[in-house]
Amino acid sequence: MEKYKIENGIKYELGEHGMYYPMFEVKELQVGKYGKMAMEHMKTVNKARYNMLGMLQKLPEIFNGLDDKVYNMINEIMEKKLKEEPVPEDFNIIESEAHKKMLYREAEEIALKELVYINHFKNVDMEKILKEN
Repeated sequence: MEKYKIENGIKYELGEHGMYYPMFEVKELQVGKYGKMAMEHMKTVNKARYNMLGMLQKLPEIFNGLDDKVYNMINEIMEKKLKEEPVPEDFNIIESEAHKKMLYREAEEIALKELVYINHFKNVDMEKILKEN
């Protein structure tokens, strides 16, 4: 019997008593608020592909680091918006914070549209992934 075999994209190793056991390399999925939002969005868009990538442990490659990208984009947009729409000097503290919150929500909405609610599977070559495993 062969030491290893691949079936349905899963690698198996011959173990005791002549049985094949699946070999899984555990990759830690480290996502925050925006990564979870993107994952939920992807589940609704294409649940079968999402589940397959989850089983093949490819989700960390796609979603790890997404939060950092979103926060960086929000900060960049906030800087531009504060230059375009600075906080008026006659505003009190509460009005100033309300103005900044409004700009933050606008920046967050742009970042969500461009980084979170997109087709993260568009650039995933499923044939290549299945051949690798």
